[in-house]
Amino acid sequence: MKKTKTQTIKEIIKKWQSYLGLLDWTITTERIDPGQIIYNGETYFIGISTTPENLRGIIYHDVDLYEEAILHELLHVRYPKKNEDWIVNKTDQILID
Repeated sequence: MKKTKTQTIKEIIKKWQSYLGLLDWTITTERIDPGQIIYNGETYFIGISTTPENLRGIIYHDVDLYEEAILHELLHVRYPKKNEDWIVNKTDQILID
């Protein structure tokens, strides 16, 4: 049986949720229309919206998701008070290890 792209994304999300200790969170994805985004020099959008009191997060994206982006967004969940530079560096550090 051939895996679908959605199954692969779900598996990647679960992998990084496990690594980051976020298995109690429900993380979903939602593709959005580029017309919904105000771009400030960016060419694409990937971002996460969280509801910590319900342990839920939605990764919004207007391009295909990939592993580095998923890890990056989950790091925002794990370390909500860290700034973007810290998250970018941590993402790189984890992927190199």
